[in-house]
Formats: sequence, C-alpha cells, structure tokens
Amino acid sequence: MEQTVYLKKFSHALHWRLPKSEAEDILADYNDLLSQHLKDDPDFTIEKIGDPFQAARMLSDAKAYHRWLAAFGVMAFCLLVCEFLLLRSRFSVLSGAVAHILYLAGAAAALGWFFPRRRENRRSPFPKGLLPLVLGMLALGAAVGAIIFLCITQTTWDLIPAALNGRAARWALWLIGTGASVVAVFGLIQARLSNRRWCSLYIMGLTLLTECVLVLMLLTSMSLDTSSLHWWMPYLLDFSLTGGVGLAAAGVSLC
Repeated sequence: MEQTVYLKKFSHALHWRLPKSEAEDILADYNDLLSQHLKDDPDFTIEKIGDPFQAARMLSDAKAYHRWLAAFGVMAFCLLVCEFLLLRSRFSVLSGAVAHILYLAGAAAALGWFFPRRRENRRSPFPKGLLPLVLGMLALGAAVGAIIFLCITQTTWDLIPAALNGRAARWALWLIGTGASVVAVFGLIQARLSNRRWCSLYIMGLTLLTECVLVLMLLTSMSLDTSSLHWWMPYLLDFSLTGGVGLAAAGVSLC
C-alpha cells in the first residue's frame, strides 16, 4: 500500500472516530513518523505500521466514539422515520406531532454536536462544493413552496390533467423529500469527516423532508374543512415556522 493511500484511509478512520482537532494532531504526528522511518530505514514499508483502521481504533477513546455513534444514530433515526412517513403516506392524528418532534430533535442534535468547541477555529475556510449544494437545497425548498401555494389556492396545473394533479404533487413530494434525505446523510457524514459546516445540509434536508411530510398530510387529509375563508392560515403558519426555523438553524451551522 502506498503512503498516500494509507494516510488517506487512516485520515478517514481518524476523523470518523475522533473530533477534528484531535484527528488532525494525530495525523500530523503520523506524517512525521512515516517521514522519519522512510528516511532512516530504506527497507521500511508502510505495512509494518499495521492496518489504518485498526490503528485509528487503538488511538481513539471508546467512550467518546460511542457518544458520537449515539448522536449519529439519533440524527439518522430522525431522518429515517420522517422518510418512512413520507413514503408510506398513511397518516394518523399524531403523525404531524411526530414529524415536528423528529425534526426538532434532529436539528437540535446536529447543532449541539457540530457547534464549534473552544479548540476549533470558527473561521476555518468555507468548504469547497458546499455552496452549490446549499443553493440546490434552497431551489428544492422553493419547489415545495410552489406546491404549498398550489394546494392552498387550489390552483390546477395547466400542463397536467386535473385528475392527475394530486398524483403529480405526491410524486413531486416523494422525489424532493427523498432527494433531500440523501443530501442530508451526505452532509452529516461530511460534517464529521471534513468540516462541521456540512451539517447545514443535514438540517436543510431534514427541514425539506419534514415540509414534504406536512404538505402530503394536507393533500391526503380526509377531514379538511375549506368552507372557511381563511382555512389555510394555520397550515401556512405551520409551514412558514418549520421552514424559518430550518433556515435559521442552517444559517447558524454555516457561521
């Protein structure tokens, strides 16, 4: 195994098991150690150090790593259950409350875990590739907003037959919500491995997924009373608060 390949695997293993500051310190020490061995011993091979994942496991604190796994499990669980609610599309009276609780729990866990510690530099370089993904998530949010507008105003889509409007909206919500879930998982992993600011993608993805669940609940509600002139106000307030809290939390995570 070449030194660059070994160090790359070792770096990923370290950053997954340790906080970034500790992982960087150990990685720097290993770089110096390898350079010294290669200089002093012409016959030295990288295999003598051992497996990179095993080395990372031995250098990490098991309790701290288990805490990270617990936090990761909570954030992944919130995302997974919301995705299940979206794809199942069968809602009970408590489904809305469950979606809100999972949303708040996941966002709070992400902010709490990835909030910069004292040893970390809050002014670290902005991650490359993050901005286009953030803009893409905002575009998906705008698409969900358009679906909400069409639902509230009961406007039909001219390009789609009236009988297929509901099905088109459902498929659009499924695709947007599932795409947001994939991006959220990617952001969560990147936040651990490279830069904490990537957790903004997790928060935005979870927000979009929750919005999709709430809109689909509105579309499939059998007890929706639209006789009142302003029947849509509570729903619009709910959607606005959910989106606003998500944008605010994502903004904090980008700072």
